[in-house]
Amino acid sequence: MNPVKRAIASVFGVLLIFSCASLPLVDDAQMNKMGTEAFEDIKSKEQIETSAYLNKYVKCVANSILQVTQDNTGVEQWEIVVFRNNAVNAFALPGGKIGVYTGLLQVAKNQHQLAAVIGHEVGHVIKQHGKARVQTAMVTEGLLSVVQGASENPMVAQALGLGAQYGVMLPFSRSHETEADEVGLKLMSMAGFDPQESVKLWQNMAAAGGNKPPELISTHPSDTTRIKDLQSNMADALALRQAAQSQGKSPSCQ
Repeated sequence: MNPVKRAIASVFGVLLIFSCASLPLVDDAQMNKMGTEAFEDIKSKEQIETSAYLNKYVKCVANSILQVTQDNTGVEQWEIVVFRNNAVNAFALPGGKIGVYTGLLQVAKNQHQLAAVIGHEVGHVIKQHGKARVQTAMVTEGLLSVVQGASENPMVAQALGLGAQYGVMLPFSRSHETEADEVGLKLMSMAGFDPQESVKLWQNMAAAGGNKPPELISTHPSDTTRIKDLQSNMADALALRQAAQSQGKSPSCQ
């Protein structure tokens, strides 16, 4: 086949792949397996926090968020782990996995601010942003299998949002980040947390970073843009919180 025909065939091949978007390249069970394997790998490399107080606090906030979360990916029980690491970071993975670094607790000053971060990360999972990136990666890599573990395939780790050796969390697309912010704001409000604290959180993030922003904010949209977007949705969020409080939802995690 001459180069021109080969190029045309390649273009049509890509178009055919995208025209079959209704046929999932990877299903929820595979995503959950990849997320679980990646989480186990992280646990084997990171130091797990043993403080009963910190674990109780983080799990209280996370479980409050999860109680109002609708996850249709087949996860029955979420696992929440606190890592003893000064990184200002947190993440959530398919398969119902949440990781929170102790460094984040120095910037997220209260339960409401921690809820904003956890809600955002859970938002990525329930909106299946990782799945979208895995599928894109599969197309880019010529539909090679990605069902092997993240530790064995860097492409899988990157698609899940994990950097080299899981030292950093890689950014999702701007649209995914905006959607996760909106979902996170909604979840924290539905759980009874104060959505106005989400704005203060990102102000804290910006202040804590100085010339070198914290890991979480360095891989996400600018704090100015994020705060503006959050404020534009604040009226609805406050209404959701009021409704939650009328139903007795008033978290007291400490």
